[in-house]
Amino acid sequence: MENILWWHWIVLGIILVLMEIVVPSFTIFWFGLGAIVTGLLLAVFPEFSLKWQLLLFSLSSIGFTFCWFRFFVPRKKTKTLLADEQTAIGQTGIAATSALTPGELGRVAFSVPVLGEESWRYQSDEPIETGNRVRVVEVLSPEQEDRILKVKKVL
Repeated sequence: MENILWWHWIVLGIILVLMEIVVPSFTIFWFGLGAIVTGLLLAVFPEFSLKWQLLLFSLSSIGFTFCWFRFFVPRKKTKTLLADEQTAIGQTGIAATSALTPGELGRVAFSVPVLGEESWRYQSDEPIETGNRVRVVEVLSPEQEDRILKVKKVL
């Protein structure tokens, strides 16, 4: 176990970075970078003991992860309700439930969260069947928990 060479760390780092393709959590990547940094430093300073190598790997991996989430991840900016509603208008989704009469409520699902949620209740002036593609034209209710979107069928 004491015979860990610099290239072992590099190979481990590359494997961890490539694993990020399979497990898209974007944290394994930083541990891979930590292993690569450890391998590069071990190549320059080959006298590092295994304890120091593990400490360096741990600190660099945690440091990379911390810096990523602290400084580089886009933060959710607080927006006014009006700005949120304006960004919802024009978004398209798929009707998860039908609303065949005007004023009837249905449920629409979005591939990307709209107003912080992936599905909302909707209302339409035209019959909407399950699976129809719809576009948000208005936000009817301003309250978050009671919000209803007015939608139109996309042809």
